[in-house]
Amino acid sequence: MVTTGVLTTLLAACGSGPDASPDVPVVSWYVGPDRLDAAVLADACTQQAAGQYAIEVEQMPTDVLARHDLLVRRLLAKDDSMGLLSLDSAFTTAFGAAGFLTPVPDDQVAALGEGVAPAALAAATYGGRLVAAPWFLDPQVLWYRGNVAERAGLDATGPISWDDLIAGAQRVGVTIQIEDRDGSGMAEWVNALVAGAGGSLVSGTGRDAEAGLDSDAGRTAGSIVEYYDESGVGPGPSADALAAFARSDGGFLLASTSAVSDPALAAIQADMVAAPYPLVGNTSVAPLAGVALAVPASAPHREESFAALTCLTSAPVLQQLMTGAQHGASRVATYDDPAVAGAFRAAVGRDAVLTGVTVPATPFWAGVVDAIDETWLPVADVTQSATSEESQAEVEAVLRGRLR
Repeated sequence: MVTTGVLTTLLAACGSGPDASPDVPVVSWYVGPDRLDAAVLADACTQQAAGQYAIEVEQMPTDVLARHDLLVRRLLAKDDSMGLLSLDSAFTTAFGAAGFLTPVPDDQVAALGEGVAPAALAAATYGGRLVAAPWFLDPQVLWYRGNVAERAGLDATGPISWDDLIAGAQRVGVTIQIEDRDGSGMAEWVNALVAGAGGSLVSGTGRDAEAGLDSDAGRTAGSIVEYYDESGVGPGPSADALAAFARSDGGFLLASTSAVSDPALAAIQADMVAAPYPLVGNTSVAPLAGVALAVPASAPHREESFAALTCLTSAPVLQQLMTGAQHGASRVATYDDPAVAGAFRAAVGRDAVLTGVTVPATPFWAGVVDAIDETWLPVADVTQSATSEESQAEVEAVLRGRLR
């Protein structure tokens, strides 16, 4: 939630202006299930605009595939009611390839890309052009409660291996919950495990892309999921992960930095500590879930939309993303802001933003999510060798455009 003090600072930094009149262009901002208070940020930027535009917030579905389908339908229809999109990094390549997005004007590219984490910049780029403005890039970290890591015999001052984490949780009888906010949790977990093992879930572009699951890295990922399930420490990625972590047997949680601000964890927030994402071998590669701001090609007021985008990516707003909702800003320097350093609860997030992995830049990611879910869920059915082979075939079918 946005505190009164931070909101006052944001409004002062953005300026002030009269309320929007019927003649002021309206920028309809379509937002996903973010933990920030989008309406407060929209009001602040509307005040800054001083009559140039007014931002109105429209909420999109929580489920990632439902959100994707809604946007595709409306963008295909050249819907001119959408002025600005909070765009999942997973969608950028597909929407850029379809011509749905207005590329960032040349005179704004340098400012919007300055100091941005390479992963966020890459995720907002298509065909060599910036088609969205990087906004936040949430890394997953390992949250734990109180002294549970110490009781489990784990040194949480650095990364902990998956094997040691699972064995430690089993030893003290606590669970390891894995957040799945929007239905893509399993695919994001597999993607990070494969990357941590030195592989790539998908490499290459378009229909020539290759799946990398039937590989040593894919089998390593399968072995970790198999061990996790056999140890009985959790159900795998779940929409109920935060509530389960807050229960008496909750010990560890793999979740984004912003999870700490979620109301489901209000009762235990003060007791939560963050450590780096678990190691695969000797490598910690955290899943990165990014959101960029994009202007649809069919936006009715493009100039005003880009002006709104500029305000929403300004330093005061990025500061609020981190101190309020605890989202990780795409601009790395924000982590060093003194106002952020004392309020951001997951300092390990900075390293994760620079070393983690976003989902593959493929226009077929929605199909890949479905293929991963079909072959890796339920986690009780995952085996080290068979799952990687089956999943390879399913993902390749998606990449080649074949019926499965």
